[in-house]
Amino acid sequence: MLARIRTDHRHILTLLNLLHQKIERLQAGQEVNLTLLRDVIYYLLRYADCSHHPLEDILYRYYLEKMGSSDQVSQLEVEHQSLRRATENLLDTLNTILNDVVVPRERLIQGIQEFVSMQTRHLTYEEQHILPLMEAEFTDEDWQQLDQQVASKLMDDPLFGRGGDQDFEDLRSYLVDAE
Repeated sequence: MLARIRTDHRHILTLLNLLHQKIERLQAGQEVNLTLLRDVIYYLLRYADCSHHPLEDILYRYYLEKMGSSDQVSQLEVEHQSLRRATENLLDTLNTILNDVVVPRERLIQGIQEFVSMQTRHLTYEEQHILPLMEAEFTDEDWQQLDQQVASKLMDDPLFGRGGDQDFEDLRSYLVDAE
């Protein structure tokens, strides 16, 4: 399970790096493919916010039940809610622009910058502090119980998974070409 979470984190970081590159292009006054940006944000909403984070939330609740109160763990579920709102807001902004409503470039740049920063900070904290903590504390029995609890939250990754969801075909092609 931790391997899956870490793989998801690597994939999310790949997309955050892509967003960072697009920020630099926007700041330089260059054009960017806004549909591609929207696809990145839509993926994060559809997969990270609907499967990945709920899976982590189950782990966090289990940890709190087993180990007791922990500020560093309990804050993460709240952060997931904040990340979802930020994702929805950025997706709304991109859809607004794609529907030919003028949004100042600076507002778009700032929104993407804040989003990337928020996501990166969250992932780094989980990777450096929370996942090692759970790895050290959970027994094989704990992991077996958690596997049963998270089964309903698991879904195939629509971008990086084997199935290859059509909604993300252009983004997938872009990532393959970028390598």
